Amino acid sequence: MDGTIMSQPQIHYLETDKGKVTLPCMNVTLVPIEKVKANNYNPNYVADQNMLLLEESILMNGFCFPVVTIYDNEMDEYVIIDGFHRYFLLKSWNAKYLPIVVLAHDIAKRMEATVQFNRARGVHQVELMGDLVKALVEQGVTDTDIAVKLGMEEEEVYRLKQITGFAELFKNQAYSRAWEMQEEKE
Repeated sequence: MDGTIMSQPQIHYLETDKGKVTLPCMNVTLVPIEKVKANNYNPNYVADQNMLLLEESILMNGFCFPVVTIYDNEMDEYVIIDGFHRYFLLKSWNAKYLPIVVLAHDIAKRMEATVQFNRARGVHQVELMGDLVKALVEQGVTDTDIAVKLGMEEEEVYRLKQITGFAELFKNQAYSRAWEMQEEKE
C-alpha cells in the first residue's frame, strides 16, 4: 500500500460466535472540547509516571482512541465514560476539539462501562470503588449484577459496601439465622 486510506463500507456491528458486537468506534465525531465534561464517579487513578507515558504516546502515535461519552440532553454536554486522561491532556494543551464516540447508556450502565474499561487496564482506589458500588446500589442494581458487570466476586461487592459505612446498602441482604439478637432484661 502507498499510505492511501481505502474507503470502508458503513458497518455498524460484527457477527461473532457471541452474537452481534456493535462498533461505536466506527462513528467517531469531533466536538468542541468545551462541550465535554468529566463524570463524577470514576474511581480510576493514573500515576504521574503513567500520565507522562500517555502524553508521550499521544505525541508519538497520535490520538488513536476516541473518548467514550454519552450525550446529556439536560446539560447539553457530553459526559465522559472512558478517556478522561486523554481528554485532560488535550484540554491542557488548549485543543479546540476532541474526538469522541457517543453511547446511549443510562447512569447505571455508564458507571458499569467506566469500571469495565478501567478494570481491563487500570488501577482503582478502593474508596472510590466503594462509592461507585454505593451509587449503583442506589440506582437499584443488585449485588449479583454489580459483581457480574464489574468483573468482581459478590464478596468484593460486599466488602466495598462495608467500607462506605452506608447501612442502607445492606437493607435487602439475606442474613444467616445462626443467631438472633435478644434484649437483655434489667
